[in-house]
Amino acid sequence: MTFSLTPVLAAILSASQPNPQSPPQPIPTTQSWWVAQGRACDGCPWRRPGHALLQSTYINVVYGLANLARGQVTARITPATWWDNMEHGWVWDLDDFVVNQLGHPYQGNNYFTSGRSNGLNFWESSAVTAFGSGTWEYFGETNKASLNDLINTTLGGIALGEVFHRTAWLLRDPGGSHRLSRELFATAVDPVTGINRFISGDYGHTSGKPPYAIPSSLGGVVAAGALSRNDSADDKWATNPFVEINLRYGEPETGRSRTPYDAFLVRLRFGGGSGFSEARVRGRLLGQPMKNGRFQVSVAQSYDFVKNGAYEFGAQGFDASAAMTSTLSSSVTMRLVGWGGLTVLGAVDSVPLVPPVEVEQKESGQGISEGPRTFDYGPGSTYGGAAVFAHRQRAFAIATIEGRHLFVVDGVRANHLLQRIRIDLLAPLRGPIRAGVTGEYLKRHTFYKDAAESKAVFGYTQVSFYLAWGIS
Repeated sequence: MTFSLTPVLAAILSASQPNPQSPPQPIPTTQSWWVAQGRACDGCPWRRPGHALLQSTYINVVYGLANLARGQVTARITPATWWDNMEHGWVWDLDDFVVNQLGHPYQGNNYFTSGRSNGLNFWESSAVTAFGSGTWEYFGETNKASLNDLINTTLGGIALGEVFHRTAWLLRDPGGSHRLSRELFATAVDPVTGINRFISGDYGHTSGKPPYAIPSSLGGVVAAGALSRNDSADDKWATNPFVEINLRYGEPETGRSRTPYDAFLVRLRFGGGSGFSEARVRGRLLGQPMKNGRFQVSVAQSYDFVKNGAYEFGAQGFDASAAMTSTLSSSVTMRLVGWGGLTVLGAVDSVPLVPPVEVEQKESGQGISEGPRTFDYGPGSTYGGAAVFAHRQRAFAIATIEGRHLFVVDGVRANHLLQRIRIDLLAPLRGPIRAGVTGEYLKRHTFYKDAAESKAVFGYTQVSFYLAWGIS
């Protein structure tokens, strides 16, 4: 029930007609002060690997103290609990879905940005994220070290961290007259980098932005409308309002790239089944055009969080895609995209064969619980394809088919196959405003590992109507 952001979102974003920014200008030799200070560029922070590791430990202390102040019993750590955690192996914890799939990735984002704000590159900051996550699991809580938390915090933290870090640099204006107010907004997006810049005094220096933080182009679409969903089990329709924000940084579907996240796509949805119902990130790791740009091959990291009235799903993974563009007429083009990949760890709400016995759930505070858990964990795979039709580079029809398989290793013993067919139709209204209608059919197969090889099938139909405003 998930989908790749590339074909659908990139096509919608084409309406914004992004204007590429000018490449960074050479830095005058009179500004060579940053070389003597051990910085990679004008505007870059000092390179301090040891400080990044130490700061990730500070972050754990801050989280621990905050949890203790809120009365969370798992925050009552002692050297005895540290030793006990190290004596035991990894476990699958029983925390709430939102805590595991959204809270832990956000915590991991803080570790990642501690690396970035101390002059480390993407891969070095990824190692800092794993360090912060691992030390938290052993020394930050009385709970036994959780394997699902380690994966969610590390991989989710990398994806969210690089997106927040680059987005915050879009907000900063280190050479402008409103630098303080914009620095405060940037700090709200990326707190660790912002705090480090205030402590070091960098927020007050006139400088350029780091070259890696200047995207080739920017685009966005804000959509608002209503979504109606039908559950095949009870044949009832439910309609909810929603607001969706789609952002495109760089050009994810074109160009040669060896720089992680120099292009990425983000989708956030509010409403449509719950207060905050969707967060998706797809960051390009590698990109390679072929045949003079007609074909494009890409490798990307993905992060998914979906929680609405139909299902709950979250995943960390990687995928590879291949795309080609064909000209159908002087003004109409067709882009075909296919992708497949690995889900390192996915979570989906459980569908038990026998309804569970009602058990009073013991809360330890802040979504930490002692069970039972209502979702399953496991690795798996993802695949899909899409066709995008555009008139004068503005998409008017998109067809997508996709699937995801999860092999459950903790939870209800089963295999889950999630499939989805989606059709989008878009019509221009005035300027950057367009009207859209989307029809979807989502099907879920659950194959149980019991003696009878039982299975369950569920279907959902969704129809949404909305107005979309393109921004560049």
